[in-house]
Amino acid sequence: MYKIGCTLICCLLLAARLAAQEPFSLESFNRERIHTTKTAMVVLGGWSAANIATGLVAMGQTSGEARYFHQMNAIWNVVNLGIATAGYLGNRRLHPADYNWQQSIREQNKIEKIYLVNGALDLAYILGGLYAREYGKNQSGKEQDRWKGYGSSIIFQGGFLLLYDVVNISLHHRHGKKLYKRWEGMQVSIAPGHMGAVYTF
Repeated sequence: MYKIGCTLICCLLLAARLAAQEPFSLESFNRERIHTTKTAMVVLGGWSAANIATGLVAMGQTSGEARYFHQMNAIWNVVNLGIATAGYLGNRRLHPADYNWQQSIREQNKIEKIYLVNGALDLAYILGGLYAREYGKNQSGKEQDRWKGYGSSIIFQGGFLLLYDVVNISLHHRHGKKLYKRWEGMQVSIAPGHMGAVYTF
């Protein structure tokens, strides 16, 4: 009876501990990652569409450096809109239930690396814009307006993209911790003719 009582108490304690754990579903985890990525593509697409529309209108109402600033905003965001559209449609085709643990970790690492690389590119854009403005100072007339206007636009767009990528990598990294925490608690044992996994809470 003592052993049975101890066993029941241990089972109750284990059940209580399991109930206290935050529910975790691999499918829900992947659904959230995909949803976050699609939302990011909608934000980028909205920014791009607004810049294209504003740029095209403002080009006809301004002159000099300002005209080239708006022109580059429109040109730059045609590319961004294409990326956003492709990214959104690509993520719509993904199915959260199709990923196992290993695939989920790989996809999580991939999305974080993408935003990290993009962040580095954003800094390069900003530096390129600064260089274009400095180069324009040594030009004259129309060429000066073009280089300085384009440079200001690239700095502006690079600054937005840097903020965009920092926010997204922060969201994905925080989300990824849920998966890494569960993975760290899993121990895999391999023996002749046997392989098993033990999850440690």
